Amino acid sequence: MERGRVAGSVGVTVLIVLALGLCGLCAFQWVRETKLRVRVDELQAERQKLNDEKASVEAQGRRFQEEIQRVERERAELFKTTQTNNEALVKARAELAKASLEGERFRKTADAYKEGFDKANESIRQQNEGLLKMKADITKVLAERNQAVEKYNELVKLYDEAVQKLNDLVQKWNAQQEELKKQAEPKK
Repeated sequence: MERGRVAGSVGVTVLIVLALGLCGLCAFQWVRETKLRVRVDELQAERQKLNDEKASVEAQGRRFQEEIQRVERERAELFKTTQTNNEALVKARAELAKASLEGERFRKTADAYKEGFDKANESIRQQNEGLLKMKADITKVLAERNQAVEKYNELVKLYDEAVQKLNDLVQKWNAQQEELKKQAEPKK
C-alpha cells in the first residue's frame, strides 16, 4: 500500500511539474506573440506612412508635369510668334532696300519702315528675353521634378524594405504557428 502511495505521489508530482511547465510555456508564448503583434502593428503604421508620402510625391510629380506642359505650350506659342516676327522682319528689310534705291523722294516712307523695323526688333528682343526666362523656369521645374523623382525613388525603396520586413515577419509567424501546431498534435 505504501508503494502505491509513493507511486501515486510521484505521479501527482510529475503531473504537477508537467502542468506548471505547460503553464510556463503558455505564458512565454503569450509574451512572445504580444511582442510580435506590436511589431506587426508598427510595420503596418510605417507602411501606411510610406504610402501616404508616396501618394504625396506622386501628386507633386503630376503637378510638376502639368506645369511643364503649360510652360511648353507657352514656349511653343512664343516660338510661333517669333517665327511670324522673323518673317515680318525679312519682309521689312526687303522693302527698306527697295525704298533706298528709289531715292530721296521716298525717304519719309523709308523712315516709317525703319520705325517698324525698330519696333519689330524690340518685340523680338522682348520675346527673346521671355524665351530666356521661360528656359530658366523650365530648367528650374525640371530640377524640382528630378528632386521629387529622387525622393519618390527613396520612398519606394523604404516602402519595399518595409514590405520585405513585414513579409519576413509573416513567414516567421506562419512557421511558428506550424511548429506550434505540430507540437500540439499528440505524438503517436
